[in-house]
Amino acid sequence: MKNINRTIFYFIQHTLFSIRNSQFAISYFLFAISYSITAQTLDSTAYKQYKFIDKKINKIENDSTSLRLFYEKLYALQISKKGRINIAHIGDSHIQADHFSGTIRQKLQLKFGNAGRGLIFPYRVAKSNEPFTYKTTSNSNWEAKRNVFYQTPLPIGVSGFTIETADSCSEINLTVKDQPGLGYSFTDFTLFQEKDINNYDITVCDELNCEKGTFKSTDKSITSFVSEIKFDKPMRQIILRNQVTDTLNQKTTRIYGMLLENDSSGILYNMIGVNGAEYKHYKMSKYFTEQLSYLNSDLVIVSLGTNEAFFPNFDKALFYTNIDTLITSIKTANPKASVLLTTPADSYRRVRKGRVKNPDMKLARLTIINYCLQHNMPYWDLYEIMGGYGSMAKWFTAKLAAKDRVHFNAKGYQIQGDLFYNALMNGYENYIKKWIWTPIK
Repeated sequence: MKNINRTIFYFIQHTLFSIRNSQFAISYFLFAISYSITAQTLDSTAYKQYKFIDKKINKIENDSTSLRLFYEKLYALQISKKGRINIAHIGDSHIQADHFSGTIRQKLQLKFGNAGRGLIFPYRVAKSNEPFTYKTTSNSNWEAKRNVFYQTPLPIGVSGFTIETADSCSEINLTVKDQPGLGYSFTDFTLFQEKDINNYDITVCDELNCEKGTFKSTDKSITSFVSEIKFDKPMRQIILRNQVTDTLNQKTTRIYGMLLENDSSGILYNMIGVNGAEYKHYKMSKYFTEQLSYLNSDLVIVSLGTNEAFFPNFDKALFYTNIDTLITSIKTANPKASVLLTTPADSYRRVRKGRVKNPDMKLARLTIINYCLQHNMPYWDLYEIMGGYGSMAKWFTAKLAAKDRVHFNAKGYQIQGDLFYNALMNGYENYIKKWIWTPIK
């Protein structure tokens, strides 16, 4: 993992403040003004037809102190063009398809640099829906588990999913797909896997040969779950193939996730999404926080709460406790990371006669906000920004939501991604203005 060079940041910081009244400082002030115009234009002109979206309140709340360290790192990256910002976005089905998080990734990488596709999971191999920026296939069947089914014995790691096979001839084929303005070929590949005497070795192949490398199941690297390889050229396709080197002991391969990086500075945006997931499911995942710490996140975004409030008998006190349990574990495992929560979207609930507004989603929203205020954490209030109670009907009428009035279509999620990006950038812009003209104490 490549981290931001704090020395460069503090050199820039002291230089700017020492000459803040000079022509050099004025040029940066003009940069901030032009940046402000760009950010506001994105938000004010993109969705004029959707009057129900309250763009006036589209901002990251409570971020002036809670996101200051993240904004500092982002500014140092933008000025120096060196280093890396690592972001992890954790969520449920709203995140797994990666339309919402993928829009944020795309916009951040186009502005600050593309450090790679980030964390992925072979959802298709697990027989689940997969993001459109890559494709995985396999020649065999794999046992799969997501963290929602915590009673089953297969442990869960960083992706909230796990796959396992006993087929010694099994392989996984991975192909990445570029996006407008962004290439996702990778030079660094990390596999989160079970590593012990009972697991097969894995050879790393391209479409021509298997001389790229081998992950020995008994090798120990940075952690007991991580195997890494650096390629001599950017790769768009690789094959992970089981290899038997110990017929007496090796019986299985278990995979928790994959990390795709390149050699460039910029943003690495890691998406972690699980259909049906709740706060408690991630905390109950055996290796989740341990493996999450390997990502070395500068910012962790948590977008959960929909599933807790979807069914009747929503328990606000228990929900608060589950939020606290997960967030505390994330902060403990990632002490340098800022953590930002988002409120769930408004939605409808199924009843015998059809679908009705879900009042418990309002309680979930208020619980998340109260938690953030009590713990000095930033939050983004999607619930109110999208129009508040009952607004899901307007999104559905505007052809931005699915028939269940719980999920959105790709366009609806992309709009949310745009809104979040604009809110984050406006918060960052406000930080820049204050940062430039306020001397270090």
